[in-house]
Formats: sequence, structure tokens, C-alpha cells
Amino acid sequence: MKKWLILFCCLLCTACVPPEKILERQGISTIIGYDLLDKDTYKGSISLLQFDRKEEKTSETISAVGTTSKQIRQRLEQQTSHDITSGQLRTILFDKNISEMIGISSFLDTMQRDSSIGSLIFLAITNNTEEVIKNNNYEEYPEMGSYIYQLLDKQERKELLINSNLHDFSSTLYEIGIDPTLPIISNKNGAAPYIEKVALLKDDKMVGSISLTKTLFIKLFTNRRASLGDITLNIPLEVLEKKGIQLVEKPKGDKFNITIRPIKHRGSIELSKEDEVKLNATISVSTIEVQPAITLNNKKSIKKLEQLLGEELSKELGDFLEELRKLNTDPIGIGRKIKSIRKYSNLSDKDLREKYSSLKLKSTIKVEIKRTGAVD
Repeated sequence: MKKWLILFCCLLCTACVPPEKILERQGISTIIGYDLLDKDTYKGSISLLQFDRKEEKTSETISAVGTTSKQIRQRLEQQTSHDITSGQLRTILFDKNISEMIGISSFLDTMQRDSSIGSLIFLAITNNTEEVIKNNNYEEYPEMGSYIYQLLDKQERKELLINSNLHDFSSTLYEIGIDPTLPIISNKNGAAPYIEKVALLKDDKMVGSISLTKTLFIKLFTNRRASLGDITLNIPLEVLEKKGIQLVEKPKGDKFNITIRPIKHRGSIELSKEDEVKLNATISVSTIEVQPAITLNNKKSIKKLEQLLGEELSKELGDFLEELRKLNTDPIGIGRKIKSIRKYSNLSDKDLREKYSSLKLKSTIKVEIKRTGAVD
């Protein structure tokens, strides 16, 4: 009786084993992109790694047209003898037309339902996803999916990108009072793709863009542990003269150029009045390059430079906040801060946006120079 029971259990277990996957028959997708053709039709492009010894190329790019991502996937399968697998999918690209006109949340909902797709895959926007995936101008990475992944992964490790993976983006997207951002990849003839800007989104639609360096103003108030990156300021020499900062060499131009490296930072958002929000921040920095050279050998000269840098950064932050307010997008999370106050805890996303668009935003950045000339 025991023998029959053991035999039955063995047969039952083997019935539960998933179907065998032979490597040579797999087409491993590393990147997929979606382009809008018209109101209801999309083109999906995918890069596949293949390990069949009979094939000369180790990767191929195929495209298909459909009205949903599932239909596109089905038509992509019809174009290859390999079984398309998503277990190594690392990046999803959207063209600007989808990002601006349609929104990307419907595509992400489908991705999140697929158990084979991880939540740490990267998301990015570009002008034409098919052209990016078919780009072969970078010999070190002939398979573009691997190159784009390495490109985005490097910037995320350096903390220059904000919520650029599926998990972080979705968390921000569905939280009331804050909007997500995504990297924009540029693809020019004769050059490898690169990260050109960062897209500003209102809900799941792109409404504008900023340079990578301006993301420091977002990180300043959203992540105290994030790296702000080196900050370069170009200040007219006449401003230095007004501040009483002395040059120690003859200038070659009409600008004072300085690069500072943040050591630590802290930022706060306060609702000071019904219609006024104050954003205050302090950045401790080291000066790593100064052109032309100035006197920094006493506390008085350092204090003057700290004041000058603080004023310049405060002005840039003020202009940045005004740009965000005009676009009615809130990647800093001012609305989230307002909603955290009991009086406004019941406000909906629509109510917060209306309040945000009419707010008076006052900003101040204080700079503290901790080191002069030290570079790690």
C-alpha cells in the first residue's frame, strides 16, 4: 500500500512541473518600446537575445502594430521562431506622443499584472522608441537593450534620476499630492543614445521637461540621503565686485565660474499662511573648482562667497518653482505636505491642484562652505 501511495505522489508532483524551456528556442526580451501611430493604434518594438548556434546574430529587433500591448505581443510572437520571454526585460520606452497625449498608466497596469516582469525595470521617454532600439552606433553594446539598461542603472546608482523604475514610479503616481518624473533619452544620428533631460509629469502625462542638473531642487526636499551632484554656477564678475569678493588673478572672461560639491543637505516645506508656502534648505558644500581664483583664506571672504552662492541658488530655485506651478505639476510634493496637515487632510487630488496653482511660493537656500579645495 505504501509503495502505491509513494508512486501516486511522484506522479502527482511530476504533473505540476512547468513545461521545459530549451535555451536555444528562447528569444529573451531586454527592452520594449511603444510608439503612437494614431489615436488607437501603437507600434511595439522589442530587442531579443537569442542563443541558437545556427543563428549568426546574437540579437534581433522586431516590431508589430496593434491596439493593445497584448495584441502587439501576440503579433511579435508570429514574427519569430523563438519563444519570447519577459524574465530579463529591463527597460520600457514610451514615445513623447504617448506620454503627452495618451498617458502611460494603462501600459504599466498590464506590465504589473505579468508575474514574469520585475518591479525594478526602468521606464523612460524618447522621441521614437523603434529608432532607439534599432540604433547600432555603439559597438561596445551591439544589443541596445543592454546598453540602455546600463545607461539608466548608472545614473540611478549615482542618484541623478528620480523614481525611474516601475515600483518607484507607480508609488509616486498613485500617491495624492506629488507627481512622478522620468528620464528622456535622446537618439541622434551617428551617436549612441544618452539621457538628455528629465520629463515632468502631471499624473501620468508629460507636461514639460528639465535638465538633469535641476533635479537637485527636487531631491533637496524629497530625499535627504540622495546625491545632489556637482553644482556649477556662472556669475557675472560685476556681482562679485558688489559683494566685495576679490580676485587674485586677471579674469579671461566676464563670468565667475565655480563648481561646488554638496556634502549634506536638508530641506523643509512649511505652509506659513493659507496661500503661502515656504521652502527652506541648507546645503553644506566643498569648493572643487573656481575660475578665476578668488581669496578664500579667511572667514570673512568665505562668508561673502556663501552669501553669494545662496542668493544665486535661491533665485534658480524660485524660477524652477514658478515653472512647476505654471505647468501645475508637483514633483517636490508640496501638495503632499499640505495634505498632511489635519485641516486639509480631506482634500482630493483635484482640490490640491487648484490650491497649488494659486499658492505663493517663497524659497531660500543657505550655503555653508565646509571645505575649500579638497577633492575626494
